[in-house]
Amino acid sequence: MEEQQINEGYISIPIDIARRNSRSVSSTNKISATNTTYGSVIINDDTGFFTNSNNQRSHNTPNTHITDSSPFKGPNSFKRFQSSYQRANSFKSIDFNFGKERSYFNTPVASSDSGSQVYDQLIDYDTLGASLNGRRVSMAITGNNNSVANKKSRSVLFNKNSNTNELTNVFSNNEEIIEESSHSNPLLNPDYQSLHITVSNNALRINDLNSILVQKLKSEKLNNKTVIKLVGQSTQPQTIFNSVNVLIGIGVFALPLGLKYSGWVFGIPMLALFAISTFFTADLLSRCLDTDPSLISYGDLGYASFGSSGRALISLLFSLDLLGAGVSLFILFGDSLNALFPHITATQFKIYGFFLICPLSFVSLNILSNVSLLGIGSTLGTIFIILLCGIWKFDSPGSLIHPSKTSLWPKNYHDLCLSIGLLSACWGGHAIFPNLKNDMRHPHAFKSCLKYTYLITSITDIGTAILGYLMFGESVDNEITKNILNNNGYPKFVYYTISTLMSLIPLAKTPLNCLPIVSILDMLTQSKQAAAENTFNDDDLAIESEEEEDTITPKNSNSSDIYEKKTKKKTIFSILNKIFVNALFLGTSVIFPEFDKILALLGAGLCFIICFILPCLFYMRMCSDEIKIWEKNLCYFIIFVSTILSVLGVSAAVS
Repeated sequence: MEEQQINEGYISIPIDIARRNSRSVSSTNKISATNTTYGSVIINDDTGFFTNSNNQRSHNTPNTHITDSSPFKGPNSFKRFQSSYQRANSFKSIDFNFGKERSYFNTPVASSDSGSQVYDQLIDYDTLGASLNGRRVSMAITGNNNSVANKKSRSVLFNKNSNTNELTNVFSNNEEIIEESSHSNPLLNPDYQSLHITVSNNALRINDLNSILVQKLKSEKLNNKTVIKLVGQSTQPQTIFNSVNVLIGIGVFALPLGLKYSGWVFGIPMLALFAISTFFTADLLSRCLDTDPSLISYGDLGYASFGSSGRALISLLFSLDLLGAGVSLFILFGDSLNALFPHITATQFKIYGFFLICPLSFVSLNILSNVSLLGIGSTLGTIFIILLCGIWKFDSPGSLIHPSKTSLWPKNYHDLCLSIGLLSACWGGHAIFPNLKNDMRHPHAFKSCLKYTYLITSITDIGTAILGYLMFGESVDNEITKNILNNNGYPKFVYYTISTLMSLIPLAKTPLNCLPIVSILDMLTQSKQAAAENTFNDDDLAIESEEEEDTITPKNSNSSDIYEKKTKKKTIFSILNKIFVNALFLGTSVIFPEFDKILALLGAGLCFIICFILPCLFYMRMCSDEIKIWEKNLCYFIIFVSTILSVLGVSAAVS
């Protein structure tokens, strides 16, 4: 289904220019000639012409090509993958403002006589992704002079049909230059296609691989209010990588135990059924996003379906999910090292882990994102070593050559119910799937990305479950790695390598799970934005220098003392909150040290709600006019079965 849109247009802005403009938005009068804003305008015009205020059209000038044949500089370069991965990590957030209609938008009055409102997206100008505490995307277009190049279509901008970047329809200095109007920002001016724009040859310097694309459109779902949003930058390979990174987590190491509890007859079909069902519900989320261009996050879908109560429920679920993930990582850290060094207890190792993990919570997100790559690398490396160990050893237990004894059926009803949570816990990526789709250059290809994502994840998860159960059979532990560390017959380096890799996973992932909860605590203690909310507004703040991007100071020097005190208070509370959250992870992992029970509770209690039940409810609510009868019946069936399985799984996990 496609949303009908009118007055759709795009502006491409070089990244460095957008960042500089966002910092200079409060002091545009200080911008020199060298700070001239420039970008590319794409309007919804099949002829490829730009219409100025006199309804004149500029004709094509010779194309300007920016060739880029190097595989390290294209849209799928290492740097682009890193940037996409960093944005994906920033999507783990909890929205505390339950009554806000759109988490990542504010609604300022447009700078025009009409006074019409626009939904202006909030972004982080460092990660260039949507941010709950970001700044308006319209800030990317500021200054007294704009030089804008017109492009024929998005396909030209994204090089969809060409290997080069074509810059077409560019005004030159010898052509007519129209003086800029007072409402010069193309994003905030509602009369977009008749806007007076000054264009110069600076536009010829644009390289769209180093630019952001801002989209302006109107949506019927928003009563024709204007939406200004950042067009996604991630390619399909990058989205697949980010999605796989979300799905393949530490839950994979408990899958052999889940297969033991369920037996072959129930276990393999359940894994396959969970994979197919979560793929279907992920596609439902994608369809819900297509109904409204201002929907970005899972919480937005909750609000669109059930209002503020829906967003509040989702924030609660996300908080519990992040808490459970943090606790599981602490347990994994302690158990892995205890298996290699049994003379030191798992609790002692968890305490040691606290002093290693807590300082990492103070590291910036861009560094944490790079460190977190160790998490997915260690997970996949451990799975590969498990396979090699099974091939290396010839005698049971721990061998694929001579597998251990396994069972076709579960031993009892309790084990079967407990396996439900263990086998479902590894399919929970729906919380950030909406953000990942919005971050794509071509969101319509998201379903194709899901197909590859679930193919890779299914092979990895189901393969690991089968490998572990065949190798250790009825003696399989709650973490398959503990079985390998406690069995002899493998090369010596295997034991140290697995312990090292399993220790790196909590170090790499726990700080990222900690940050969203810390952000909520910062808001509760009124330390996150105390100065901005109580003393100043966004327009009273200015960035002093380009090097000090995070240093926001009030323009009014008389208020500097008050601002400084509030900043210090904010910093102190933030430090205490980070220590408290990590201490909470530690304490809970000591009180509840069973890895399999925690995962089973997360899978049965949260995964079924977030990944099965709510997507179906969203779809039936938001797409009620287009939903087919068989889809509606299937949604009801999924909700009914998921509710029963969730109750059974939670009951077994807490008993």
